[in-house]
Amino acid sequence: MIQIKDKLICFDKYKSLFRFGIVGIINTSVDFITFMFASQMLSNKVLCQFIGYSCGTLNSFIMNKTWTFEDKSINNKTLYQAIKFIVINAVSLLASLYFINLFYSVLQVDIYISKVFVIVITQLINFLGYRYWVFKK
Repeated sequence: MIQIKDKLICFDKYKSLFRFGIVGIINTSVDFITFMFASQMLSNKVLCQFIGYSCGTLNSFIMNKTWTFEDKSINNKTLYQAIKFIVINAVSLLASLYFINLFYSVLQVDIYISKVFVIVITQLINFLGYRYWVFKK
């Protein structure tokens, strides 16, 4: 009985991180599927990327707000959270550009290994920003 309770306590401690990972997989899927559909209708692939990325980011905001960080309120604070969410994503994008250049161009690390490092860094920025600034309770 104590072992089950200890495991539940451990799960509660890391629940938001676990949920953040699941939401990330879903966001990537939304982005990719939207990009594929847009690509069938539009010839401008940059516009298709923008549409897909935007849909993934919108999904990320909704799911992270309501499920990952369990903030189900919709009020004046929600717009403020959305603005902060966009700021965190912009910071994450800038960090990804900086670090992909650093790892690949400066340090000459393989591009795919560089990409993995960048994903880890940007997801850490996103999680900490969302938890401690955007959806802070």
